[in-house]
Amino acid sequence: MKRNFEFDGISVVKWGDRVVDLHNAYELEGLGTDLNGSEFQLRFRRNGHAISPAGLPAHVTLTCSGNVRVAFNDLCAIAAPINREGIEIAYFDEWCDWLSFLDEQLAERQEPQGLHLGFVNGFAVRIFCDEARFATE
Repeated sequence: MKRNFEFDGISVVKWGDRVVDLHNAYELEGLGTDLNGSEFQLRFRRNGHAISPAGLPAHVTLTCSGNVRVAFNDLCAIAAPINREGIEIAYFDEWCDWLSFLDEQLAERQEPQGLHLGFVNGFAVRIFCDEARFATE
């Protein structure tokens, strides 16, 4: 999986000269595919818990493309709106269970299969793709 970012621990994304703590400073605003299903996007918005918010983008988008497949562990697990839940995001490999993450150092030694997003309430999304890119809006 090609990507324009790396993780500094789980949920802290580094790309270019930017560092964004998705778990503490952002909420998931929305997720979905384009009409033909060739891209999957996750849109995040800065929340009121962000430290030094003036230095952070108001919105960031993660776009996954190329052979996109999306799997959810349990759609019934959404007990509250997903934008109110803490987010953990990392890579996963082919042996990873739903609650496990693959750190950046391990991902450098073996190609990660895709991205794993876990929410505080147990809901998880797994995204298989060829390329993942973070961008600001």
